[in-house]
Amino acid sequence: MDVFEALYTTRAMRRVSEDPIPEDILKQMVDAGIRAPSGSNRQGWKFIVVTDQKIKNQLGDSYREAWDFYVKEFYGGSADMGASNVPNDEKAEQVVRISKSAAWLSENFHKVPAMFVVLSRNDPTGSSIYPAIWSIMLAGRAHGIGTCLTTVLGMFKPEKAFEILNIPNDKGWKIDAVITAGYPLGKWGVADRNPVDEVTYLNTWGNETNWNLENPLWSY
Repeated sequence: MDVFEALYTTRAMRRVSEDPIPEDILKQMVDAGIRAPSGSNRQGWKFIVVTDQKIKNQLGDSYREAWDFYVKEFYGGSADMGASNVPNDEKAEQVVRISKSAAWLSENFHKVPAMFVVLSRNDPTGSSIYPAIWSIMLAGRAHGIGTCLTTVLGMFKPEKAFEILNIPNDKGWKIDAVITAGYPLGKWGVADRNPVDEVTYLNTWGNETNWNLENPLWSY
């Protein structure tokens, strides 16, 4: 797969089938992940690949609890995640679509064929793990695997997840993310985004680029 196709079309794929992912693909996704750079090359990471249904069921229960808490605390229990407060109708519709997709993942978390629980420690910035996460997701895209990065479980239910996964709680590990993975039920495509010129300055804040990029520089 062309690298730009992977970069432009790897987006959150929450809705996936229950078809199992071959172990060789799971292996390569992690193997690609550990080739990513990390701060001072410390490689302070661990990856738990979860495919066992009993464990997924337990994580699914915890994820739903965490998701319900998140929606209640941050959106006042609003099922549309605050879309009614978005003044732009087009963007409000996008928020509704995302909220429905996120709710689907919450309800079906235990059915996702594979999960990558990503942990790190000794990283004061909290950012050193993200190149590895992105590499796992890109490697999945190369095999036609849809992925979604979620931090809900690690933010709101870490203790329960530690218990379910037998993670030592006295070694400094924290759950940075869970990457769900499966064969997507939707279609790949280039995500709509605000144009580059609207979000980019050249050299100093407020200095417009004038690159005139209204459309993606890569397309099918």
